[in-house]
Amino acid sequence: MSNAFVQSLAHNFDQALRLLEAALTDCPDTLWATDLWPDEAPTAPAPHGGLHGSAPWFLGYHALTTLDYDLTGEFSRWAPPPPFDDNTYGFPNRAFTKPELLGYVERCRARVEQTLDGLTDEQAARPLPSIHRHHGLLYGVLVGGLPLHVVEHAAQIRQHLTAAGVKVRPMPGDRGYTG
Repeated sequence: MSNAFVQSLAHNFDQALRLLEAALTDCPDTLWATDLWPDEAPTAPAPHGGLHGSAPWFLGYHALTTLDYDLTGEFSRWAPPPPFDDNTYGFPNRAFTKPELLGYVERCRARVEQTLDGLTDEQAARPLPSIHRHHGLLYGVLVGGLPLHVVEHAAQIRQHLTAAGVKVRPMPGDRGYTG
């Protein structure tokens, strides 16, 4: 389906992923594992294994795995790519590096392009299956909202960086952005 709506979605995904890429790139090593919300969401083992928290690497991991997973809509089997398959019930077993997460941004760009290139009206109108956490929601509605989740976490990381005194690049689309 190549229409104005899909082109708009493609633009929104591009901007969201550029923003996340910029936030991860701008994050210095000294803040990579520093929690944004140390009292509410400290990085620590989750109750059933793996790690949960609010460090920039974790927010990037969460945003990307959620995007990657939701692009399938549970209409086909999904598994995170290596090294992100090193998890317990979806919680990572270790901190991921900046190059690993930036590589995942690229993979997600390709997945978005593939998904949007093949999206038909019929596919967009399918309700999500009962095994998906948003079961019953139309697949097109889910896909349309995915850039917002990526932007949310990218913005949180950027705010964390600026509060720590880090100069971040202008947001994608802003004058002076060269990402």
